[in-house]
Amino acid sequence: MTSEGVDRVSRRDLIQSAEIITIGTEMLLGDLVDTNTAWMSSRLAALGVGIYRHTTVGDNRERVIGALREAASRSDLVLTTGGLGPTSDDLTNECLAILAGRKMGERSEAREHVDEMFARFGRKPTPSNYKQALFPEGAELIPNPRGTAMGALLDVEGTLFATFPGVPVEMRGMFEETLEPLVRERTEGSIVSRTLHFTGIGESALAEQVQEFLDATDPTVAPLAGQGKVRLRITTRGDDPEDARKKIEPVADEILSRIGKYYFGEDEETLESAVGRLLEERGETLSLAESCTGGLLAKRLTDRAGSSAYFSESVISYSNDAKHRLLGVPEKLLAEYGAVSEEVARAMAEGVRGVSGADYGLSITGVAGPDGGTEEKPVGLVWLGLADAGGTYSRKLDLTAWEASREAIRERSANLAFDFLRRHLDTEVPSGG
Repeated sequence: MTSEGVDRVSRRDLIQSAEIITIGTEMLLGDLVDTNTAWMSSRLAALGVGIYRHTTVGDNRERVIGALREAASRSDLVLTTGGLGPTSDDLTNECLAILAGRKMGERSEAREHVDEMFARFGRKPTPSNYKQALFPEGAELIPNPRGTAMGALLDVEGTLFATFPGVPVEMRGMFEETLEPLVRERTEGSIVSRTLHFTGIGESALAEQVQEFLDATDPTVAPLAGQGKVRLRITTRGDDPEDARKKIEPVADEILSRIGKYYFGEDEETLESAVGRLLEERGETLSLAESCTGGLLAKRLTDRAGSSAYFSESVISYSNDAKHRLLGVPEKLLAEYGAVSEEVARAMAEGVRGVSGADYGLSITGVAGPDGGTEEKPVGLVWLGLADAGGTYSRKLDLTAWEASREAIRERSANLAFDFLRRHLDTEVPSGG
């Protein structure tokens, strides 16, 4: 997009409201998960734009045009993702042209871009690839240095449309480099959110402690719960980001004064990143012994860049033989108490700490289901073990009354395992035993 185009668009009316339309039958069928909408929404909110609606529509000309028309009737800005490919079912720009009453025409710069992108890979485009050079007349082009599909900006009777490809890395770069500065020039004020994370308290119990804030209109406070964690998102609008943050701060302080003992971080913080931060601050290391979670704890720890500073190793000891052979869990314990028991969880933690030389050994063993449960040890019974230089500790997780899938039980167990260690690191007094 030329600087002249940016200037021409930026002088138009303010952008206060937006809608996002995801285009692609694969989304409706569940073949792909839409992550673009959440990312776009958070970026627009930070710019002070209210998000009115999210829509997903399949690759159907009439339905796409209908979704574009409805969004335009309500919003100042309409963003689309998907439908910019070279095949016959990629219809986004064509539908935008029909809505605007414009003809489609080939843009030389877009055709050259297709040629250049193919040349990078030593290939030649087919005739169908040049479909990505067709745009509604009068549209400004959004450069895409990461892919062949350029986007379009087009004003239709006061509503600004912006089309993006569905590939997240392409869409994000195009948004940041072209649309974000444009929107920033056409907004007043900023919408800012601060999210506080809690664990060890249920959503209803937490709500009772902060009900008056949940009923307030500015700042708004919204609870979001899932898998053993509760979030409180505090949101307000200010003249600028700093003004908004000042309005949020006293609300956050009062909430934390009431339920701060359950707080573990905010915004992008996770339980595993909180654990990593504490270990790094203390210069200590962790090793894991996992059974029912099958490596989930290790995966989440190593998702964080720099985790090698504090994470030593993980042993996935799924079978009894592996528990004995790799961790040194006595066969007598396995025979007498079974793999899902306090005794074995403690032995696993001690074993992995011993073989790794880490400061802490954290273990998890349980019945994730859907099969394998007994009356004595039902699906949802999980034991945690934690060993350090000061001793060995354990915690029982009773998730039996909480109906959930195998995946959910594993995820919830992992969260509680991280919190078990986090509390120990925070206080040196472990919770639960």
